[in-house]
Amino acid sequence: MTDQGETILIPLFWAFAWFDEGLQTLLREAGWDAVSRPQTMVLIAVGQGIARPAEIARTLAITRQSAGATIAEMVAAGLIELTTDPDDRRAKIVRISAEGERRRADSRAAMTRLVDELEQRIGKDSVAGLSAALRRDWGPPLTVRNKIREKQT
Repeated sequence: MTDQGETILIPLFWAFAWFDEGLQTLLREAGWDAVSRPQTMVLIAVGQGIARPAEIARTLAITRQSAGATIAEMVAAGLIELTTDPDDRRAKIVRISAEGERRRADSRAAMTRLVDELEQRIGKDSVAGLSAALRRDWGPPLTVRNKIREKQT
């Protein structure tokens, strides 16, 4: 049996990098300035309805400080806006700005092109299988505590 732990991590990273680099290239061709990978991930999270900075940090598995710094950069660039949460005046929520919405529309079109290209390269069934596997609930990450619990049951 091969050591899948070593062989799957690098291709997963390459797949992410392939999409991110393709997305950045297509957006540059559409006239957009480049954004960092953390900024891309924040835009995706906010686009999926994750609005509070703490939730964004938790979803992206980054510190609140990192999320705050990335959000501040994006506010300065005009991609997102911070507003007061109507349910909790002490909290802020993140919304995509009008400029961010235009970029998001171009991003969706670019992702469609990238998926179409990937289907041409590796086949529709392979892309569908990959998507299905990545969308499954993998459960929590394995920890020493989880491993010990598994051995006890």
